[in-house]
Amino acid sequence: TLNFENGTIDRGGALGLLSELESTARRKALFDAFLPLWAALNGANEPDSPYRRLIKAAAAEAASNGSGIEAAARAIGVTVADVERWLVQILESWRDANKGAMVEPWDYRYVQGEANRRLAPAFAKFPDMLALDHQFYRDLGADLDQLGVVYDIKTRPDKSPLAYTDFLRRGRYVNGAWSPTIARVVGRYETGDLGGLNELVHENGHAVHISAIRNRPAFTDWTDTIFTEAFADVPSWSVYEPTWQRTYLGTEIPLGLSLIGLHGSVMLDVAWSLFEIRMLRDPAQDPNALWTDITREYLHIKPHPEAAWWAVRVQLVSRPGYMINYGLGSILTAEMRKVTADAIGPFDAGNPKWHEWTSEHLIRFGSEKSAKRLMDELLGRPLAPDALLAEIRRIQ
Repeated sequence: TLNFENGTIDRGGALGLLSELESTARRKALFDAFLPLWAALNGANEPDSPYRRLIKAAAAEAASNGSGIEAAARAIGVTVADVERWLVQILESWRDANKGAMVEPWDYRYVQGEANRRLAPAFAKFPDMLALDHQFYRDLGADLDQLGVVYDIKTRPDKSPLAYTDFLRRGRYVNGAWSPTIARVVGRYETGDLGGLNELVHENGHAVHISAIRNRPAFTDWTDTIFTEAFADVPSWSVYEPTWQRTYLGTEIPLGLSLIGLHGSVMLDVAWSLFEIRMLRDPAQDPNALWTDITREYLHIKPHPEAAWWAVRVQLVSRPGYMINYGLGSILTAEMRKVTADAIGPFDAGNPKWHEWTSEHLIRFGSEKSAKRLMDELLGRPLAPDALLAEIRRIQ
């Protein structure tokens, strides 16, 4: 927990609050509340700080056994050099679509969060986030109540600060009949807003995914991580579309503003992915300086190399190389959304064909098919970032 204004707040709550606080001074104070955490992870950025020792060890391990970045690239049939080139292309496209003034790092989430604030009054009319989420999935042909998904979404002591979905019970064939999977969703969703609903729809995308698996025991597990995270975003990106907002909230905000809200956070994931590629390639370099260069060049964020503010994502220290599954996964998400809409028609405001079609083409196989095989069969061509680049260009 972080100390802020005579109280405490957890990491996730603090990041959300940075997009809501109207006072620049309060946002700066909340940003500074992270300093003890960053100091614990990166000290004074000395060459033997905890993180810099960790990333050197991770790079040595990767040299012998491969990294998470190499695994993700291999999963979709490309090289790490291809991945790095794509990440730069995506960040360049974002930079070109957002040519505003430079902002302080404590103001970035506030600037990108205008969509969330503009829709807050509409969400106040829908206090039950789960009901709103379930209605959307019913309109997509997936009844989460019938699927038996179990929810742990209320605040309680010692609860994980991270949202996640996992198997509560794995499905299997019993005497020739399928005994279904039961999924469990864990998180905190007691109040409604656009960002929170996006996350809840994402987690229920995981629940739909594992509930759709029909295979023998050897293959009733998740698909590759990169595909798993990307698929869950296929429905969750819809909440940022004006047609979704109009259908389910009765109001809407301009498309460009919505897409900045969605992709502003996606671009942080892309930036972290590029950061990890370059840190694992040259672990002796200064992580603060590298992060400053990336965020200044592509996200229009003013330089603050004295602060290790890249360290707000726990995966950077718990699983070096894992962030690529979010940054690179956005390419898969955009591809899947485009091909799905081409096949069954628009689905941002619901489409009863969606669940059956995605189950048949993408998620019923479990771990039998790799991300590469699934995407090759879906696209009929090699994966490319073009669909995501087109999404970013819609901002303009």
